[in-house]
Amino acid sequence: MGPHHHGDVMSYFVPMKALIILLLTSTGGSLGGVAYYYQARATSLNNQVSNLNNNASSLSDQIAALKAEIANLTNQISHLQTINSQLNQTSLQFQSLEAQLATANAQLQSLETQLSNEVSKVQSLESSFSTQLSALSAQLALDQTEITQLQTQISQLQIQLQQKGSLCLSGHTVTIGELLDLSSALATPGVRAKDGSALAIDDINSFLASAGCNLKFAASVSDYSLDSSRALSELQAFATAGVQVVLGPLNSGAIQFILSFANANHIVLISPSSTSVALAIPNDFLFRIAPNDRWQGQADAAMLKAEGATKVIILQRHDSYGDNLANATAVDFGGIADYAGCISSDSVCVIRYDTSATTFASVIQQLSVEFQALNATSPNRVGIDAVSFEEFGAIVSEISQSSSTSIRALLTGKLPGTGGGPTSVWTGTDGEAQDIVLSGDPTSGPIISSIRLPSTIYGFLNNTKTERLYTTFAGKYPGATCDFYCTGAYDDVWLAALATLQVGSYNGTRIQAAMLTVADNYYGVTGWTQLEPSGDRVASIYEIWKVITHSGGVPTWVFAGYWDASSNSFVDFNPY
Repeated sequence: MGPHHHGDVMSYFVPMKALIILLLTSTGGSLGGVAYYYQARATSLNNQVSNLNNNASSLSDQIAALKAEIANLTNQISHLQTINSQLNQTSLQFQSLEAQLATANAQLQSLETQLSNEVSKVQSLESSFSTQLSALSAQLALDQTEITQLQTQISQLQIQLQQKGSLCLSGHTVTIGELLDLSSALATPGVRAKDGSALAIDDINSFLASAGCNLKFAASVSDYSLDSSRALSELQAFATAGVQVVLGPLNSGAIQFILSFANANHIVLISPSSTSVALAIPNDFLFRIAPNDRWQGQADAAMLKAEGATKVIILQRHDSYGDNLANATAVDFGGIADYAGCISSDSVCVIRYDTSATTFASVIQQLSVEFQALNATSPNRVGIDAVSFEEFGAIVSEISQSSSTSIRALLTGKLPGTGGGPTSVWTGTDGEAQDIVLSGDPTSGPIISSIRLPSTIYGFLNNTKTERLYTTFAGKYPGATCDFYCTGAYDDVWLAALATLQVGSYNGTRIQAAMLTVADNYYGVTGWTQLEPSGDRVASIYEIWKVITHSGGVPTWVFAGYWDASSNSFVDFNPY
């Protein structure tokens, strides 16, 4: 109650006073007592009123203070609400900044990864450049040696050509026989060997004519179609015709079948591609421009290990080539080859098929069963090494078209690989490498492209002679490629001609005796043709070729690095 209620209180007490006086008078009380009571009562009431007024004033002050405090609190709340709003905005800004920071960190990590990759690429390029520089330096040294050697050879040949009674004065034509496959599983490389040898004949005759020699060389080509009996019949016909040197055969099985006749009749065989270890025989009449398969076995075993295989199934032609290469690969891979069927403890098992086979259902079924047996204890560690010729296309086509899921899975199996991700379980050899019949077939080509089939083949570093041959070959045979069979045949014919000129007569016995010396001193399109005492080429490198399909293109063989025989290591190996 506030001070503005004071009038109401007084108006209440006036009637009360009159009533009290009357009551006191009627009861006979004295006026003094009434006055005293009234005065005391009035004083008490005034005190109460004063207290009430004081209380009212105090309450009013408190209310005013509370109102001021409420107003102050209201202002503070408003201020805090503003601060809270600002804090909310700041929090959102912090969240945005944190998101931006996270994005920036991710971008930084990506840039660091890219930088690391670029550094690795630069280091790889530096290493590759260093390797190429070393190779070029070595090639330059070889070229300089080649020039010196060729000058010596030319001087020697000129002396021989000028001698009275030499072949150069005879005007004769010396015929070199050729036993090539032009219609079977090595027909494609066989045709390339024929074309390469024809270019060699042209170059030899041009050289002789420029030196004033009227001797000429010619080739007589026979297609033995990978038939060993037919190869023997053709060789017998060459012998009857007086042929003393024969280029070929291409495969080791045919050579093994006819070698005893060649030795007995002193006919020199020079093969551009036979590699069976079983034919590495000193002092016989066989010479081979390719190393034997003890070298390729090392390269194939190393390639399988490099791709992560700890066990291997070798699928091979059952002939001298397949048997000996499979054995060499098995030995170098590190195990005894099991020919009786794979068991889980085997490291290497071998599946053979007849070379005359045209369908492979039983072989494929066996391959699937034995692959599963090894894969059960060594999952994703089992490789398949195919020692085949062009029949490999039929093999993978049958696998692809099988109704069995486990058989089709042979084409999708993976090995761990080495840095570029998983690779296919399949690898190949020189029987498949660079064969365009395999890559160009509309059925087998895409399948082989999917498994890549990295395949080893004896190689060499190109030189000026090689490049010149490639240019000439491309001009004369557009669309074809001068492969290893082509370059090997080219050098084989030159060796035959040089040995004939060296001994001064077309005589197999004398040519055989001179061949190692002639080969050791000849620098051809495949480089130095140094031979081992067995008459086989001294190995240097094995190239690796794989099949890929570029976007919008067709399956094509491409270079995938090489294996260095001297260090048993790979250079630029890329099976992916």
